[in-house]
Amino acid sequence: MSNSIAWRKIRIERLSISQSPREPFPQVGRDSLESARVQTLRGIACLLLVAFHTVGATAAAGLHVADNSPYRVFTNLFVHVRMPLFTFLSGLVYAYRPLRAGQVLQFSGKKLRRLALPFIVASTLLYCLNVALHHEAPPVQQMWTIYVFPFKHLWFVQALLLVFAALVALESLGALSTFPRFMLVFAFSLGLYFYGPFESQAFGLHNATYLLPFFLGGLGAHRYRDLLHLRRVLIATVLCFVVAQGFHTYTVLTRALGPIVPSEDRSPIHLLIGLSASLSAVQLLPRMRLMERIGGSAYPIYLYHPLFVAAIFFAAGAPGAGSTGLLFVLAGVAGLAGPMLMERGARQIPGGQLLLEGRTAPAVSRPSGAESMGGRSSPAEEESRQGGRPAPGPLVAHAGLSAERVS
Repeated sequence: MSNSIAWRKIRIERLSISQSPREPFPQVGRDSLESARVQTLRGIACLLLVAFHTVGATAAAGLHVADNSPYRVFTNLFVHVRMPLFTFLSGLVYAYRPLRAGQVLQFSGKKLRRLALPFIVASTLLYCLNVALHHEAPPVQQMWTIYVFPFKHLWFVQALLLVFAALVALESLGALSTFPRFMLVFAFSLGLYFYGPFESQAFGLHNATYLLPFFLGGLGAHRYRDLLHLRRVLIATVLCFVVAQGFHTYTVLTRALGPIVPSEDRSPIHLLIGLSASLSAVQLLPRMRLMERIGGSAYPIYLYHPLFVAAIFFAAGAPGAGSTGLLFVLAGVAGLAGPMLMERGARQIPGGQLLLEGRTAPAVSRPSGAESMGGRSSPAEEESRQGGRPAPGPLVAHAGLSAERVS
């Protein structure tokens, strides 16, 4: 009986284009296994990212391996999963507790604190180290460019900030409030992905068009899970991944390819790989405790793993001086463990968490949910909390809601 009553509360207009953007969404729950999968997927994404930078973004970086090296082949195999997975999870976690009416300024301020402040700190530190070690970096007079244009691996944070800025506008307009509207916006994002006129890299604009479809995919995977989590949809998604990744694998294994730059190497197959892999894994991936623990420190790992990878290479001496396999393992472990230790140390320093990951207070453990997995939550997850209470839906301003629910 309770289920039938709950079903009557879900308006059929949710699937109609004529629905008002001010109509609230029914709250959609998630189980502990899905939360564990989210954290596990974060850990896997971190593992792939650290492996990529350990091997090297170019043949003259990292392990200095040839294009036909097994290490290069490995990173190229999963290049269209790595960053799409990070982005998909950001959209998914945002959808757990989306932006609410009257919270735009609060949401934006917290987003700047949680993403922009650690980005500025990490950019400054990496720049100073590159200058001190005489590595490639803009001259001091042009240091400001590292905050405006993509710098090293931090381009992702810049682009994600633009994605969230676009999200605020879309939610304010009610553009994502029904499935047909969502699909129209998603189709528009695909147009930007393939044909976007934004060649400028200022503030990661070009890169943001690369991330947007994956972010929306994650958002839709939760907000419209009653449609996208159907068994037949899951089967189709798995088949898409098998075919698309199989074609990509054949290409990688039969050709000597240099490092693939996914944000520039855009194609329907590469888009399908990222979306289908993420949507399938969120529903099928088994729980992995170690990956959950790594995933709990995803943001510090993303920002600072190159420091610890580079430290291992520096200690090893000239490229090729030792065992490539051993160096790959040591640098990879350091790239994961180093930032996790930094995170632990930052908790003991006043203001340390704020500078490292944009936190003003230690995370409060919760009995369930993705926030509690691994003891830490991601920036996107933390920011999706609106006052610590479940949000009834994006930008809810329904006449029947009390002031307490929207304040």
